[in-house]
Amino acid sequence: MGVLTPPGLHSKSIAVLPVISSFPQGAALLFGDALSFLCTYGLAQLVLPTWGLPVEGLHPFLVWGAVWLCWRAYQGLYPGYGRSPQTELRLHVTGTVQVVAVQLAAGLALQRISPSVTGTVLCWVTLLILSLFVRYGCRTLMIRAGYFGRPVSVIGAGQTAALAIQHLRAHPAYGLNPVAAYDDNEQLHGTTLHGVPILGTIEQAITDPQTEQALVSIPGARAETQQRVVNATYAVFPHTWVIPDLFGIPNQALQPHNIGSVASLEVRNNLRSVQSRFIKRTIDLLGAGLGGLFLLPILLLIALAIKLDSPGPAVYRARRLGRNGEPFDCFKFRSMHRDAEAKLNSVLDSNPALKAEFEATHKLKDDPRVTRVGAFLRKTSLDEFPQLANVLLGTMSLVGPRPIVQGEVPKYGDIYAVYKQVRPGMTGYWQANGRSDTSYDERVGMDNFYVTNWTPWLDMVVLIQTIRVVFAGKGAY
Repeated sequence: MGVLTPPGLHSKSIAVLPVISSFPQGAALLFGDALSFLCTYGLAQLVLPTWGLPVEGLHPFLVWGAVWLCWRAYQGLYPGYGRSPQTELRLHVTGTVQVVAVQLAAGLALQRISPSVTGTVLCWVTLLILSLFVRYGCRTLMIRAGYFGRPVSVIGAGQTAALAIQHLRAHPAYGLNPVAAYDDNEQLHGTTLHGVPILGTIEQAITDPQTEQALVSIPGARAETQQRVVNATYAVFPHTWVIPDLFGIPNQALQPHNIGSVASLEVRNNLRSVQSRFIKRTIDLLGAGLGGLFLLPILLLIALAIKLDSPGPAVYRARRLGRNGEPFDCFKFRSMHRDAEAKLNSVLDSNPALKAEFEATHKLKDDPRVTRVGAFLRKTSLDEFPQLANVLLGTMSLVGPRPIVQGEVPKYGDIYAVYKQVRPGMTGYWQANGRSDTSYDERVGMDNFYVTNWTPWLDMVVLIQTIRVVFAGKGAY
């Protein structure tokens, strides 16, 4: 195939992508996994003997490596188009754990336990971490080169389609690249939807398909219309996704079922899962405990720098609302002068533009209250490290919605009833997806998404994304 250029559309009017098979992209990711496996074995040969642990021979190691790669292929991770980050992470971890369990069980059954169970587990843990970041790196390189993803035709150009297109274009790692849209509203023809051209009617999309995948987004249409369009699209496109009329419903908790010939969806309330909450609290305690011990020298140096830079305590307590709306003291490194409120009121009274900015977001990019050390701490998010103590005390979580003050409750409206079901977090979905560059309403929406779609896997993804955002220094002030 050549370059995707719909009939009657000049190639310069659309950011076209080369239509290539998913095989080389999947093969590149598989090669990255194989390379990670070999690097893990080489590392084991160097490190484990120094710890007095024997290393398994190359042949059995390669056999289980092949099993691991085949199992990942069966899970659909090569190339893994359309997987949410949390779903991809869940498959990555559970698939590896399953292979390790089978290896150990097979060794026990055959009475051929590997030379060192501890060494074997350490190898797999190393591979689990290394292969994840190698996968992210390989995919990033392919995305930047324009060779990752499957072109998608969007059937329908309404609000829901706009949201889907916007998200897919902002997150190319999903591997679904909208390149054309269709709608029966003739006034939309010739226009674009977040950079994607609307080429014609839905009938044209079906009679002259330009891609191998279609995303049907007509949730407002009548049932018989949706049935006709979905069936017609399904008959033409090898891959068809349908966005149901469930806008605002927790989408990460949906589980498909069928009752005879009737399709149904189960909406799971993960917040009521004792197992998930236990896992979340365990991650909190382990992360905060080990992280606090590891970072203790850095925390002491930060406290000293704060004391030398400006008078006042190194740590202060900010009153915030926690789980069930109960107030608690949120610990933070002091990043402001002691007379912060007086400075703020003086600036806001003299500058209407800054006053409007503060009322809209409760933040200022150029905040006169912030000290020199405080500016650095905020830029790097180091000012929030004392909240590890809040996590250990059970008033906060490593990941959760943004901790708010009483005055912000009216801005959350009905969402506050959902918000207060969980502990606020040191980091959260909004910090990992824009931080202070997002509007207040967007933050509220992200908090709502996190709580209603919460799983331990989403927590792990947010933690990984937060590390990336913090090192990039994006949107922090």
